[in-house]
Amino acid sequence: MSGIIQPIIFEPLKHIYKMLNQQEYFTYNLLKSKLGRLPRYNDCQVNVHGWNLLIPDSASFIHSYKEIFWQKIYNFKSANLEPKILDIGANIGLSILFFKSLYPEAEITAFEADPKIFNYLEKNVYGNGYKDVQLVNKAVWYENTTLNFVSDGADAGHIDAKIENKNTLKVKTVDIVQILTEKKFDFIKMDIEGAEEFVLPRCKDFLSDIKFIFVEYHSKVGTKQCLDQIISILSNAGFRLHIHNAMESISPFIDLKTYAGFDLQLNIFGWKET
Repeated sequence: MSGIIQPIIFEPLKHIYKMLNQQEYFTYNLLKSKLGRLPRYNDCQVNVHGWNLLIPDSASFIHSYKEIFWQKIYNFKSANLEPKILDIGANIGLSILFFKSLYPEAEITAFEADPKIFNYLEKNVYGNGYKDVQLVNKAVWYENTTLNFVSDGADAGHIDAKIENKNTLKVKTVDIVQILTEKKFDFIKMDIEGAEEFVLPRCKDFLSDIKFIFVEYHSKVGTKQCLDQIISILSNAGFRLHIHNAMESISPFIDLKTYAGFDLQLNIFGWKET
């Protein structure tokens, strides 16, 4: 009986305790209550932490806020108070705002491929006073070219050479080698909806000076998985790894969950111990 009663008693108490003692948990729940019932893919404005933010989709914003500001997935400690950060797949800028709240003098270079989402990114970063951040409206790739980009109007836009429909755009790409040759970075954040399969192998010879790396790995439905390659590249570069499952299927043998064309999403954290 205690196994039934304990969750009924303690879960609400845990929620109340965190609401009273964890500011980001309180803010996350407040945002969820305000925005959670809004229709998807409609512009709205929200003020949080003194930032005036324009968001294109309430659901993806709430999810990103939870990961970035409450769970703090990009949190890191640096002796250098001006770390150089490469943000690949910056979306509407929440990751940049987090990095700037952590290290106000951080030198951030950020790429976002989706032209529509890039407008939100500029508004949320430059509009809140962070003029020292370099924002680039290009996709990061393994060569300089032009590719098809499928926009979803939120955070799941991705490069796809095979698809052409009303949501398909032509975007310019920049070779990751060009970026890493021009500047050295302490932290690389890579959230590019499946393109990591092609981009990370291209930069494997430039990872020796990188102290922290975050890669959001995506497994495409019906396509050979490359997780072994991703882990091998990071391990061989000297990173200690930790992995979170961001898209869990409890019974994948009989009920494999999919979202936006992916059947697995992992948050891969890498850092150098010495």
